[in-house]
Amino acid sequence: MVGAAILSLHALAVGFLARHLGLISLGHTAFFGGAAYCVGIAMTHWGWSPLGAAVFGLVVATVAAIPMGALIMRSSGMVFLMLTLALGQALYTISIQPVSRDITGAHDGLQLQAAQDAMFLGIEFGGLLRPDVFWPLAWVALVVTVYLLWLLARSRFGVLLEGIRENEERMRFSGIQTFWPRLLAFTISGAVAAVGGVLFALNGQYVSPELLSFLEAGDALVSAIIGGLGVLLGPILGAFIYTFGHSFLNFGGNLQLFMGALLVIVLVFFPGGLGGLIRSQVAKRRKNKKSSQEDSA
Repeated sequence: MVGAAILSLHALAVGFLARHLGLISLGHTAFFGGAAYCVGIAMTHWGWSPLGAAVFGLVVATVAAIPMGALIMRSSGMVFLMLTLALGQALYTISIQPVSRDITGAHDGLQLQAAQDAMFLGIEFGGLLRPDVFWPLAWVALVVTVYLLWLLARSRFGVLLEGIRENEERMRFSGIQTFWPRLLAFTISGAVAAVGGVLFALNGQYVSPELLSFLEAGDALVSAIIGGLGVLLGPILGAFIYTFGHSFLNFGGNLQLFMGALLVIVLVFFPGGLGGLIRSQVAKRRKNKKSSQEDSA
């Protein structure tokens, strides 16, 4: 469950850009894994407290999204997809270089170290390894993030992003500068992914280059697609389904076969994802109920 909540945050970040701007990213591992590495470096090399390291990781990854977004947010479609992938893979390559071994641990990764009496929000640092202890923290972070994204979608900024998604050229002709809203949206999505990375580092107390890899990016994107890119809660649904697959279908090396088959079924028969299917069914039932009430009246 903890892993599903953490993956949900990464998938939410990907889904946020897709839902509001129609952009698909494979580079949010830069913020997810980057935030995790910042936590590990701050604690292991600098002796920071878990809380200070967590704030540091979140801030650095979010700030890093600004120049990265400035480089790529004028692009769209396949160009944007490949640029985000290139940025994520660049950080992955840097993390495994021999010259980075003293900092990142290279292929061996980095084990988080803390003082024996280290605490995080009143919880012993070692206790964060326990799912029953860490789950409430992950759940609160996920719920708060979803609520903030929901408020953002209902705000004027959310409407502006939808207008840019539908017809950016017309928005420009209306006198609206579209670059800065796109950049802000990218930064927000980077911050969401960074929250997931910080939680991953605190819970696993170990970070590795795999957090920056293409496979990690693929897990988040597949989760978002299965759950539904057009629904706020869709990526969360997809992340829990994907995590369930890892737990119960990963036998005989057939996990990717099962998840690939599920992805094909969703793309062919439910283009809006499982979340979109549920939303359409709920809307249909409400419509039928309303029609029945009007007929009876």
